[in-house]
Amino acid sequence: MKAVRIKFHQDTAQFRNPLMNGKNRTTFPLPPYSTMIGMVHRLCKWDTTHTINVSVMCTNERLSSPQVDRSYGWIGGNPARTLTKEFQTRWSIVVDDGSDGYMGWGRMLKNDSILVDRNYTVHINSENENELKQIYQAFLYPPIYPSLGRWEDTIRIDEVKIVNVEDEEKEEKLKAFSWLPREKCPQEVIGTIYKIPTFYTIFYERRIFDYKSCYIGNIGSSSIIRLDENGEQVLFV
Repeated sequence: MKAVRIKFHQDTAQFRNPLMNGKNRTTFPLPPYSTMIGMVHRLCKWDTTHTINVSVMCTNERLSSPQVDRSYGWIGGNPARTLTKEFQTRWSIVVDDGSDGYMGWGRMLKNDSILVDRNYTVHINSENENELKQIYQAFLYPPIYPSLGRWEDTIRIDEVKIVNVEDEEKEEKLKAFSWLPREKCPQEVIGTIYKIPTFYTIFYERRIFDYKSCYIGNIGSSSIIRLDENGEQVLFV
């Protein structure tokens, strides 16, 4: 099979865990599949969902802990029908909500987990040859400055190449960090299981994601993988 291989560097990134809100905004240790799929769709200017297979490998020597960035952010948006003394004490800013009520807002110090200086090798496969060419052209000549995760977290693309990937899967020890789906583990793994979003459908104007249960695949972990024509490991999901 053929795939587009992209190698890129990212100075900073935050792949926020939607289950963690409030004061501490944590990040996934690697880009979720949905984030990578979203970047591909954005660069290709696709308005509908295109089914693609994605492999994400972090080629850093070690997966360092996130840095913590502290900043003030607004919290609140709490409604009230009457303006009580307790409500005014709780919120530093109180405004009319436009419907005979009030809305309270305040500022809070927030801790943002930020990933820094990451190098990635990504393989993207599509059974549609025209889509594969679109992906190749979109990363070779991006229509907008590419970013992964937050809008400000841009990437520096170092390589874009169409490569052949072996059809046969084999068991090997990982040479880079990656999400490791449970079905790709040849042996029992003890560790944290992450629910990683992939594709979504729209239901009543809400995104309903499909999730993949994954471990963190560390360097040296056994996994069922493929190899491309240059011996680079590929772990498609």
